[in-house]
Amino acid sequence: MIEIYTYPLGMVQANCYVVVKEDSCLVIDPGDVLDLQPFLEQNHLHLEAVLLTHAHFDHIKGVDSITETYSVPVYVHQSEVSFLQDPALNASLSFYETIVCHSKAIGIQEGKLSIGKFDIDVYHTPGHTCGSCCFRIENHLFSGDTLFQGSIGRMDLPTGSVMQMKESLRKLAALEDDLPVYPGHGLATTIGFEKQWSYEMKHL
Repeated sequence: MIEIYTYPLGMVQANCYVVVKEDSCLVIDPGDVLDLQPFLEQNHLHLEAVLLTHAHFDHIKGVDSITETYSVPVYVHQSEVSFLQDPALNASLSFYETIVCHSKAIGIQEGKLSIGKFDIDVYHTPGHTCGSCCFRIENHLFSGDTLFQGSIGRMDLPTGSVMQMKESLRKLAALEDDLPVYPGHGLATTIGFEKQWSYEMKHL
């Protein structure tokens, strides 16, 4: 069993998730500085790693503050490792800000990923960005900016693709209807709800 804690961070309120299993935890998409120390100490938790669903500025801005304090690895799709240091690719320049992360990221691809006590299924779901990924941890899917409640991620920023997004949504639509989805922005949903109510999922 895992526990999930949600922290909307930054100017666009990107969801940062702290996922807890026993005495270990992961951070997904730290979009701004998050003071983890009180939470970790109070719950006697060991931080294992940072996972990034993609490397846009609003999902990576808090990475350096975590790695400087805890020296944990950072995982992102292999096609977006360079985005962390490139304000054009991480889209911060498009929002009148310059975000450069100095943390060294480990490139991953679709498949199985084991981090400490966590077994993670990585789904490569390009469309919003070329390296967008969804992470399935037990029976919970962290969808980044691929799938939201009632909508999908924009495709007009660098490396976005309408055609790839459609293929990625088809991949997600094949998952169980009752699978909970924790998106990069907004409220949680399920695959079945989106297949019933989301225009884009209904018209694949």
